[in-house]
Amino acid sequence: MYRNGITCRIRLTLSDDPHSRVRLQEALADQPVSAVRLVPRGIGRDEMTAEVTIELVGGQTLGAVLDALRVISPRVYLNCGESPAPPAASQQVRASS
Repeated sequence: MYRNGITCRIRLTLSDDPHSRVRLQEALADQPVSAVRLVPRGIGRDEMTAEVTIELVGGQTLGAVLDALRVISPRVYLNCGESPAPPAASQQVRASS
């Protein structure tokens, strides 16, 4: 459930067409992706925003995926932070009467 690692959120703008979706799937195929969300940019616009969440554990890097995404979109935004630590184990203590 919890991992000691880094969670990265990547946002990029793509053309809203099947070819762009296939290229995005190919770029993310071998990556530790936990979520992908595609959001239309608005009525009359042929663009969409892709929001990708990746969980990096044990020295994994983003270099390859960022290079692949930059081929698809000239603007790739990245936000990374540490994954939350697991909650401390709680022990019940009974009061003696």
